[in-house]
Amino acid sequence: MTDNFIFDATPDNFNELVLGNSIRGPVMVNYWSESAGPCIKLWPTLEALANEYSGSFLLVNLNTDKFKSFAQNELGIVSVPTLQIFHNQQVVDVMHGAESERSIRNLLSRHLPRSSDTLLVESVKLYNENKPDQAIEELKKLQQSDPENPRIASSIIKLLFRESRFEDMEQYIQTQSTTVKNNEETISLQTHSQLHLAAQKVNDIDELNAAISADVSNLDLRYQLIAMDALNNHVTDALDQLLEILKIDASYKNNLPAKTMVLLLKSLGNESAEVKNYRSKMMDVLS
Repeated sequence: MTDNFIFDATPDNFNELVLGNSIRGPVMVNYWSESAGPCIKLWPTLEALANEYSGSFLLVNLNTDKFKSFAQNELGIVSVPTLQIFHNQQVVDVMHGAESERSIRNLLSRHLPRSSDTLLVESVKLYNENKPDQAIEELKKLQQSDPENPRIASSIIKLLFRESRFEDMEQYIQTQSTTVKNNEETISLQTHSQLHLAAQKVNDIDELNAAISADVSNLDLRYQLIAMDALNNHVTDALDQLLEILKIDASYKNNLPAKTMVLLLKSLGNESAEVKNYRSKMMDVLS
């Protein structure tokens, strides 16, 4: 630890430093290497910002030379420098490469408290009072007054998902900024939504299987089968089918097969040999 706002992570303390502290506020994890020039160049900027913001976020550095296996296999870090923002135990933003100080400030501004956050909480209370439509409309009005607050968009997406308004959620996401669209939580919820929308198109599973047998190249039909398997907890069946789609067209519906595989693998956990096997197969297909 360099001071009260900057820490060094290891595999042993990562959960406490990063996941634990992220419940209380944003945590920026800096994945770096002593042998990478851009990492060394980035370091003083990150330290200066951590001290300037005086605890509004924590900076946690993880040396990927010392903990290569942990960084790659457990955290999925394949290049440095990489910055991840954790909040509420989830990765909510990512930046790759040695970006400028201005870019890093913009990254932080998306996750540090804003005055509109108080009104955001009040709007979400309406949802807890069983007024979902009113809550969503109030949030949309609030977003117009503070379009730079990504937590407003995130809240709208979550509420639409909870209300099973999947088509409305899809339409809303399409109107949002690239930052919102590329947010990991947004991608996860959108992938869930795609599974539900695909499953809703299935009237009869036997008819679906017959249609696939008659037209194996129809990826829409095959994804419907994947959705049925995934939502009925036949996860490995869904994963096997996703690998086949990846081989045919990895870019199908904006890289939906890979996104779905990532989602399903997370649902199985990160430690099992099965998950590592499927992750390896996915990387082989995509390489």
